[in-house]
Amino acid sequence: MDSSGSFIDYLNKYQEKKNMSYIECIHFLDTVNINYGENDYGNISYSGERKSNSSGTVSKTKMGDYYDIYSSSIWNINNTESSYSLWQKSHDILNTLTPNLDNNATISVTTPKLENIVIDISINKIKDILKIIEEYEYKDHVEYNIDLKSLHNIKTELYELDSMIGMETLKQSILDQLLYFIQELHVGKNTSEYKHTVLYGSPGTGKTEIAKIIGVMYSKLGVLKNNVFKKVSRNDLIAGYLGQTALKTRAVIDECLGGVLFIDEAYSLASSDRNDSFSKECIDILCQAMSDYKENLMVIIAGYEDELNETFFRANRGLESRFIWRFKMDAYTPIEMMKIFQKKVLEQEWSFEKEDTLMVKWFEKRKDQFKHFGRDMEILLSYTKIVHGRRIYGKDRELRRVITLDDINSGYEMFLKNKESKQENTNILHTIYI
Repeated sequence: MDSSGSFIDYLNKYQEKKNMSYIECIHFLDTVNINYGENDYGNISYSGERKSNSSGTVSKTKMGDYYDIYSSSIWNINNTESSYSLWQKSHDILNTLTPNLDNNATISVTTPKLENIVIDISINKIKDILKIIEEYEYKDHVEYNIDLKSLHNIKTELYELDSMIGMETLKQSILDQLLYFIQELHVGKNTSEYKHTVLYGSPGTGKTEIAKIIGVMYSKLGVLKNNVFKKVSRNDLIAGYLGQTALKTRAVIDECLGGVLFIDEAYSLASSDRNDSFSKECIDILCQAMSDYKENLMVIIAGYEDELNETFFRANRGLESRFIWRFKMDAYTPIEMMKIFQKKVLEQEWSFEKEDTLMVKWFEKRKDQFKHFGRDMEILLSYTKIVHGRRIYGKDRELRRVITLDDINSGYEMFLKNKESKQENTNILHTIYI
């Protein structure tokens, strides 16, 4: 084989051939075995360049070019395609040779015709994608008008996202992002757009769960090269001495390359004191890394919209332009909080005494006490289970794990008492430092 070309270039020379001699075919197959089966898989002289360069940025633009056999990306684990296998799908030769053939025998070289299926598409909700996945099984020998294999790879995450209570506005926003990325519209010649994302919302609205789903989903799609998700706070990034903050921040960024760095309550990184050199050092390094590694890093920040805009984005003028994706998580309604509570009960294999044990009006009356939404529902359930344990002690086993309205009311009273106790402790600490 000519060493100046790649293995794929060599294969493509045979594209126009309709017939070849038995000897020529044997030589061809030997070349395939030597150059593909026995050489170092990462050698670009036969497989084509598709590994990332030393800076961690991706040097090619197509989905296949993101493939790296040494990557822990879930997409790489699920996807067996390489430059050679992609070529092989559209070029086929005789794989089984008759041993009795004369050396001058002629062997036909055929190009298989792939079955073509056009899927009628109208995507308005995540459910529309799930419907396509259910109706169309992915087959290797079929050519589709959409990337059906990738959709099947993220089926679990799509179901998880769709099953989350409420969040209709957020789901639509993530759907837009998904369709944009899966078509590689974010990738241009020798460049890639920012993937960094903001989740606006109150505590307890599921921001961490959403960030994890996004991370796994884009890892499986190959948009992110590694299945990495790291949630950090101010203490993970900022140190107490000048110079140490830079080391801590860069170490965290290095850990997250190829995946997601999630910063909840990101406004805690930005100090209202403009003389805080530690905060500035952290944010400046983060801002630079978001640009340097934009092909290979997704930073997701979360918190209240007003506070993020007034603190975090004001800390460095470059931050604003790096977060082009901004998703708003709406506050839960009383009926949605009721559904969250019910879901948590059933997930833990508990049940209710009656179907109407929980009523929407119960949550409507107390909604102002549940400022942290899903998080408060989890705490309420914990207290409900505690008072339930006291009530059924020594009684019939059939009563265990069956929640009554009295359990919920008593659990709510415990919820309020502990909430008041926490507030008192906060007030005491506040007065100490005044």
